[in-house]
Amino acid sequence: MRPRAWWAVLGLAGMTGCATVSPAERAQRAVAANKERARLFTEEVYNQKRLERIPEYVAADYVDRSEGAPEALRGPEVVRTQAEAGFALFPDLRFELLHVLAEDDWVMVRWRAVGTDTQGPVADDGKPRTVTLQGDSLYRLRDGRFVESWDLTDRLSPLLQRGYKVVPPAP
Repeated sequence: MRPRAWWAVLGLAGMTGCATVSPAERAQRAVAANKERARLFTEEVYNQKRLERIPEYVAADYVDRSEGAPEALRGPEVVRTQAEAGFALFPDLRFELLHVLAEDDWVMVRWRAVGTDTQGPVADDGKPRTVTLQGDSLYRLRDGRFVESWDLTDRLSPLLQRGYKVVPPAP
């Protein structure tokens, strides 16, 4: 090979080997990865009921900052405790993700879940009622694991679906 051709080949090889991902592309990839983690977490832990997978998604120092969340529990045990309580009430609970939005280390999930309420009041036919739940979950991730979350759930609709009535106060 001629010396000039040799240098041209080395130059092309060097340029392709030095190609890097821009900071914007790296940020986009991280956001996409965080969205996928939220999707997989919901599918594996809640829809497939694979509670042994919780530590793969939840950091040891995880905190649930939702109203009414247990303050003493930290880490994967918080999620396991909440999931087990939910499955006891709704054994066939199934989540559908309606929207998954992300920015930086934050992921917002809008979800709907349907399940048979085995412990609430039965329907007129004597069978347990199917209840639809809706809410939003905001997660902050670090290194692909949830470190904080906030849940906002519609609490009135499930009560109405179970047959409870809203009675205005007497004037």
